[in-house]
Amino acid sequence: MNYIKTRPLLVMHLVTLLALCAILFFPHLGSFPFFNKGEPREALVVQEIVLHGDWLFPLKRGEEIPSKPPLFHWFAALTSLIWGQVTESTVRFPSALFATLGVLILYILGRRLFDPMVALFGGIILATSVGYQSQAISARVDMTLTFFVTLTLVIFYLLYRGFLTGGLWSYGFYLLLGVSVLAKGPVGLILPGMVICAFLGLKKRWDFLSRLCFHKGAVLALVIGISWYGMALMRGGEDFFTRQVIHENLARFFVYGEGGSGHQKPFYYYFSYLISGGLPWSLFLPFVIMDWFRNKTFIEDHSLFLMLWAGVIFLFFSLSAGKRSVYLLPLYPPLSLLIGLWLRRPTGGDRIRSVGLKSVGWFSVLVGFVLALFLLGIMAGEHFSGFLSYFGMMLKPKDQANLSIAMGTLGQAGWMFLLFLLLSSFLWFSTARHLFAMNSRAATAQLACLSLLTGLLVQGIAMPAIAEFRSYRSFMTEVDRRIGEEPLYIHGRGWDYTSAIFYRGDRIRVLKTDQLPLQEQLQKSRGYYIMSEREWKKMVALGAFTSPPELRSRGTGPDGRDPIVLIRGRQGGEGE
Repeated sequence: MNYIKTRPLLVMHLVTLLALCAILFFPHLGSFPFFNKGEPREALVVQEIVLHGDWLFPLKRGEEIPSKPPLFHWFAALTSLIWGQVTESTVRFPSALFATLGVLILYILGRRLFDPMVALFGGIILATSVGYQSQAISARVDMTLTFFVTLTLVIFYLLYRGFLTGGLWSYGFYLLLGVSVLAKGPVGLILPGMVICAFLGLKKRWDFLSRLCFHKGAVLALVIGISWYGMALMRGGEDFFTRQVIHENLARFFVYGEGGSGHQKPFYYYFSYLISGGLPWSLFLPFVIMDWFRNKTFIEDHSLFLMLWAGVIFLFFSLSAGKRSVYLLPLYPPLSLLIGLWLRRPTGGDRIRSVGLKSVGWFSVLVGFVLALFLLGIMAGEHFSGFLSYFGMMLKPKDQANLSIAMGTLGQAGWMFLLFLLLSSFLWFSTARHLFAMNSRAATAQLACLSLLTGLLVQGIAMPAIAEFRSYRSFMTEVDRRIGEEPLYIHGRGWDYTSAIFYRGDRIRVLKTDQLPLQEQLQKSRGYYIMSEREWKKMVALGAFTSPPELRSRGTGPDGRDPIVLIRGRQGGEGE
């Protein structure tokens, strides 16, 4: 009878979460071209699978070993084959799919552990967090890893609590552990393994840990991961071992300074990104953490497991030499559920919760006031260039340029941008009013609307504008139209050429020779060459060219400083 009564609520909640994900993720998969470094690198692997059928060990351009195992690429390749071609949408689709499934899984976990409203809060918070939104429409492996780590840990805990019974669920747990390794390497096994060991260790459940370690299914997890790595090692040899095992795992985690991998940051690097990636919900996080310790929430099994899930992953990546903000993605599901639980609890004289809600309320008033000033200023003809310049000084040069492009585009959007400012200002003030009244349910709805509105603006208007200034897609489309089947080469020094190869549609020979040998080849060849404009100017100074390029790109590349040119060997096309 209880199930019958709650079934309509379950359906309504699932429809709400599915609708939210459908609006936030899927419409924008193809709304802008590849323009950064990461997405086209993964897209080249997908393209290699689809065009040349190398599923087990796909090589970028048929020769370069990729940096990650192929699970994400397999899903993207299947999507591309079903669609009939490899596009931005088909390569990004797995991330949107796994992001949506992750929200639904978190909701199911929340219903099991707490109540339907906490589960709904957790799902909404996860779907509308800034970092989760951005990776849900990104052609990267991180959302795939996050989904499988999340599902693995959810099944473990449900097995631990006895919500799931039967041998098939146990084998499913080990199957997921093995598959997680194919998402992003050993970290897919290490992350859930550390969380599980920490939880069972604190609970002193050595019997349960022993059963996990010596279960027959453990062989299944090891076989899945080791089988692919073994076959890849036989195929790729020393180059594969150096690239994927040494560089991408050991060096990235352990080695600082020269000899280590990229993205080396200090230990405290992630503290700011934990807040920025979780906005707007991370505004509550400091008060949630204080409440954990003051009320000893960690005594309860459910809360302890979620805290360890988030805390162990945060500590692990903080200790790593190589750091990127996206690495924190697997900890946002437990944090979302914990924040949802905190918001759902009654105030009932809890001072920390009361101070937390009011503090975020005053912050909401401030943001609403600033947006209202922007709105009035724009209507009065002000451009706020001084304020934006001051704010831009706190950003990296590339981000400063992106801000300038985005604001310029939004300024041209006219009434749409004004309407966004008006609605956002109203929603921030409305959120503040509900927070001051301790009405967290209404405030959650307001913040979700704000996140939805902001996501649509950023992904629908700002990102396409930035991509238009950065991407080489239109340049390569024109190159294909002009040269047809003529030989085409890329001079790959000084710029990131992966998206140019992707938009060509198949393999291109990349030349990484010095300028003088290239100059000699150009004088003998009748083919076409693509190179960075900076390299072309250097070769002009050496006397290699006397005629202008055939074509110059509008896009300036991932770093915003590399327009590229199309030049022709044997100027004038004279015969032999």
